[in-house]
Amino acid sequence: MSSAYIMVVLGIILAKSIGFYRDMAFAGVFGTGVQADIYFQVFGLVNLIFTGIGVALSTLVIKNINKAENAGHEKAYASQFLRKSFFYLLIVSVLMALLAKHIVNIILPNLSAKDLQLAVQMMYVMLPSLVFVVIAYIISGLLQNERVYFVTAIMSLPFNAVIILALLVPEVSIFTVGIVTTIGWFLHIVILLPSFYKKGYSLLKKSGGSISQGKNLEILWIFISNMMFQLCFYTDRAFVSGDAGMAATFNYASNLFITISSVFVVAMSTVVFPSISKNYEEGNIDYVNELLRYIITIMVAIFLPFLLVVGFFGTDIIRLVYERGSFSSDSTLAVSSILVVYSFGILGYVSQELFNKILYLAGKYRYCVIGTISVIVLNLLCNLLIVHFVPETTFAGTGLSVTAFLIACVTTLLLTCYAVLIAIGIRKVVGAYWKKDLLLDIGKIFISGILAFLAYWCFNSFMPEFTHGYLTFTVPLCGCGAVYIISLYATGVLARLIKKDRKG
Repeated sequence: MSSAYIMVVLGIILAKSIGFYRDMAFAGVFGTGVQADIYFQVFGLVNLIFTGIGVALSTLVIKNINKAENAGHEKAYASQFLRKSFFYLLIVSVLMALLAKHIVNIILPNLSAKDLQLAVQMMYVMLPSLVFVVIAYIISGLLQNERVYFVTAIMSLPFNAVIILALLVPEVSIFTVGIVTTIGWFLHIVILLPSFYKKGYSLLKKSGGSISQGKNLEILWIFISNMMFQLCFYTDRAFVSGDAGMAATFNYASNLFITISSVFVVAMSTVVFPSISKNYEEGNIDYVNELLRYIITIMVAIFLPFLLVVGFFGTDIIRLVYERGSFSSDSTLAVSSILVVYSFGILGYVSQELFNKILYLAGKYRYCVIGTISVIVLNLLCNLLIVHFVPETTFAGTGLSVTAFLIACVTTLLLTCYAVLIAIGIRKVVGAYWKKDLLLDIGKIFISGILAFLAYWCFNSFMPEFTHGYLTFTVPLCGCGAVYIISLYATGVLARLIKKDRKG
């Protein structure tokens, strides 16, 4: 399992790196003008809503294909699932085409007549993407269930590549880039199809199990549960938008947090969820319990140093990546402050993207759905109270307002509370999992973290300017990382994480 996890992590890092370069190329061509706003808002429907639907359906198809009633006709069930999904997606696309102008007026108000016409045309160009992205995610889920990991991790590479090529064309129009983007979403499917057919799947295979109405409702519950983080961050940005530049500050911080953490969380979900689903349906609860403890251990081993790096070197990293032009030193301090606060909500993010799925297997959606809705509503109410009752003051030398800082803190607190709720719900599915071996491993990981902190303290005490230099900070950063890894090795934790095998 550890080798598969590392392979998926590397694949995702490769894909995200190309995606990051794509964003840089787009910014160089279109900047932050009206055409860029139209492109991001229109295709944001794909990135936010329909990607969420795709993830929900991917989770559901893995869950259902491993059920006993589908044994022996898994391929037929998969084909039926794909055909029905395609049919409903076509209906949604037609409805959105009929309402295109109204949708544009909602997501892009106050456009000029010329820009409105362009936005509507972009809507029409975007509509096939709604079908492509969801079908791609379903196929990806089926392949993950067959232990095909790398191609699913890099399925966005052709998408990014064709957009980058289009942006290299002199005087390319935003409409052309929109067409190429839709083609790129289709290429997600193209890169997956060889493995899909190689595993014996087909889009036209007849007979097999049916999709009940209950399962259709499951799609809704999973979709709602997968939107918590996105909606909380969106709400936070809305409430700080009255403070010039603060919405961008929150956007930089939240995007950086999700980009980094998702590499490891999505990779873990890709590798372990099919195994958890299969063993749960076969009644191997003890193995699921054991696997859950392994997941918790490896997540702690990854995200404890992540928090240490963000806390001690976050400002240095953001300075190196962003601080140039209009992005000032005050911007760096503001972004790094929000990044640190958001990063402590990592338990909530791991719960949403990974641990929720264990509850899905047992049909215990109420924990996820009620928890998600409660967090979103409470976040909204707390933000209202903060904006109305907290005085408008800023932290000296950062440009960060107390209001903005408290809004980020409340979000992190609510996400952590959500993680506690999910931890309680999981116990009712797999039994007690906070066992002695897990607590012992976590204790050893924290000891390694303390040793890494002591290494940082030595660097910072005796060579503070070197420790936080523009480029020299990478030396103490690597030194602290080496201390952490050596300590994990010495305590035996690293060996157990690497040697973990997968069952079934």
